[in-house]
Amino acid sequence: MKSDTIDAAVLGIGYMGGIHLAAAEESPCINKVYGYEPDRAKAEKSGKELGIEVTSDLEAILENPEIKLIYIASPNRYHSELAVKALRAGKSVLCEKPMGETLEQAEKLIHAGKETGNFLQIGFEIHYSKVYLLAKEWIDRGLIGTPVNCHVQYYSSEFHKKNTWRSNSEGSLIGEKLSHYLDMQKWFIGDEVEEVFSLSSPNVVPYFNHPDNHQISMRFKNGAVSQLNFLMYLAETDEGDPLLDTLKKQEDDGHALKTYIMGKKGAIEIDIFKRRIRRWEFKDSPIQLTSKIVETVTYTKEEEITWMHNVHGQNLRIAELAAKGLPPEVPASDAFNTMQICFAAEISEKEHRIVKLEEL
Repeated sequence: MKSDTIDAAVLGIGYMGGIHLAAAEESPCINKVYGYEPDRAKAEKSGKELGIEVTSDLEAILENPEIKLIYIASPNRYHSELAVKALRAGKSVLCEKPMGETLEQAEKLIHAGKETGNFLQIGFEIHYSKVYLLAKEWIDRGLIGTPVNCHVQYYSSEFHKKNTWRSNSEGSLIGEKLSHYLDMQKWFIGDEVEEVFSLSSPNVVPYFNHPDNHQISMRFKNGAVSQLNFLMYLAETDEGDPLLDTLKKQEDDGHALKTYIMGKKGAIEIDIFKRRIRRWEFKDSPIQLTSKIVETVTYTKEEEITWMHNVHGQNLRIAELAAKGLPPEVPASDAFNTMQICFAAEISEKEHRIVKLEEL
């Protein structure tokens, strides 16, 4: 094995596990990749299909001194448990969000990271995705002035399907899915969240064990506010036609994933289904406040993997950081704060009240 490379293991060889595995196999910083599945038959089957060593013996992974990095892509309820074990075994850890299905699980994980001092980063890949990085760059350059308001409109079809761990989960889609966009809003506003208020209407999807819609509002300490409006049933069902440009087809069938960031000097719109980001400039005039679109950037279908949800790029970077002994680029404490916001939203929906972050 080369001295400048490490071995890695992926815990959970499902859909997300496959994405983590692909990045690990591509990384020049990783020499060998292992897999873990708790079911022995599934582990053997996955190993043969993928051409790697997949075991059902977790201790064999944790006790292997060559394995320095663990990617955790298991079902949500195992995230905290597996990450804590990996950290206590001396491994660097990239854990998919959420950090846990309960605040207590998330706290155990953050404490294990602090106590061991080992590398811990949570998979918020928006921080590595070009369209969102460009928006953050515009904000940091002062092109829209101080951000005061952020909206996310997210409408999709139901794509988790019946009798899956996601549709049967005790945890809501807030931590599983919407945490990306709550974290993003916090990143763009650049301040601490003070209070959260969330509503959900009765379900349209009858077999979901949790709400299929959320309307989440946050107030920041500097007075800025943000809103996230989510529905998981409106859009036309995706039939998965490989001959269609999926985003082009879904652009006008009820799907939506738009982000608006309003500042005192301008605004930014990110429209995922149009593969576009635009910037407005506000000016004062003797008659009124004027608004003009001054910058538009688009990207292609071939580029969207790096522009939209760059999990692959994130995972390559994590391998490099772990191999070189560098610290996380998105602190686990920041991710934990996002998890607090997610749980505050769930409490708000259940108790029909505004929840202050200081309560948690």
